[in-house]
Amino acid sequence: MPVEKNPFQLQEIPPDAPFCDRERELAELLAYARAGGNVVVYSPRRYGKTSLVKRVQDRLRVDGAVTVFVDFFGVTSVDDVAARLAKAVFRVTHGREPLWRTALRVMRSFRPVLKPDAGGGFTLTVEPAGTGATGLELLEGTMESLGAFVREGGAPVQVTLDEFQEIVTLRGALSVEAALRRHIQGHRASYFFVGSRRRVLLGIFNERQRPFFRAAINYPLGPLPPEDLARYLVERFAAGGRTCPPEVARRLVELAAGHPYYAQKLAFLLHTGGGRICLKALDGALERLVRSEAPVFEAVLQGISPHQRRLLRALAFEPSAAPLGAGFIQRHGLGSVGGVQHSLRRLEELDLVERPAPGAPWRVVDPVLGLWLRRQEEDRLPGPA
Repeated sequence: MPVEKNPFQLQEIPPDAPFCDRERELAELLAYARAGGNVVVYSPRRYGKTSLVKRVQDRLRVDGAVTVFVDFFGVTSVDDVAARLAKAVFRVTHGREPLWRTALRVMRSFRPVLKPDAGGGFTLTVEPAGTGATGLELLEGTMESLGAFVREGGAPVQVTLDEFQEIVTLRGALSVEAALRRHIQGHRASYFFVGSRRRVLLGIFNERQRPFFRAAINYPLGPLPPEDLARYLVERFAAGGRTCPPEVARRLVELAAGHPYYAQKLAFLLHTGGGRICLKALDGALERLVRSEAPVFEAVLQGISPHQRRLLRALAFEPSAAPLGAGFIQRHGLGSVGGVQHSLRRLEELDLVERPAPGAPWRVVDPVLGLWLRRQEEDRLPGPA
């Protein structure tokens, strides 16, 4: 039996795959990169930041630029930061003479280790070059080497540091920030600093006492425009041989709240459901979406304190412009104003709650997490006598 092609992707969208909207963002980020600008790209989780910046890098490579992508997610030490930077340079230059020779010559803190794999290619790792340097000294040496590569590579260079806010978890984080800032400001290259924990990431660049203060352009990535997203969904369903009525596409966009990942996943589940695409089928796809995300949401709750869970549930059930008000606190059993202040600050740092604009209600960032929490709250209500 032939497998039906699903036109919606749940993984990172390749640079050559259809992409919804973002034409303005793509053009602006390309312009910043070509001008050698540094940019902080931020949004809630799974908004397509990585796919977007990789698409920018793909366009730059067509123009002859060298693009370096470094993922700092889960970084464990300053040595790990340095190793990831060096590995990214070796990875992007491998097989590209004379860039590879330049990298081998100037990247002095690490050397590449290539091992054959079962698929006929190679795996690439790095190991220290035997200088004995560790910590900040190793990072300084690596950044000096990266600067030499930028100068001597013979092509424009764009460096993307994904999940950059992870460096704040390291011991001596301010010293790490200072070392990176000192070298980056001297590199004739464009840097994108990308992240999802917006309060933490923006603190690095917008708090006056921090080394990166005003060192980059703040660039928020918002939800997808509803009309564009609905039109895109109708077109992609058609590309997969299915008809999606406009009213279903609009309702899907409303349920996903313009969230790129949830729009893609909800559409993916709707496409695989079989039968006619209609509002009833969309309700079924939404149920499957919520069930599939539940383990992720349960892990989120396990990672925060009981009081933070209560506040998160309260804001899912009742978004509020005054969560410190006596009425809100009493209705949701939240205890003291000080406790709510502390929990609110922590939930914002984790990018679980947000206030979209001054004076606007505080709300849960993730629309499906909010729905899941509301359903949990509703499930606890007693039935009729």
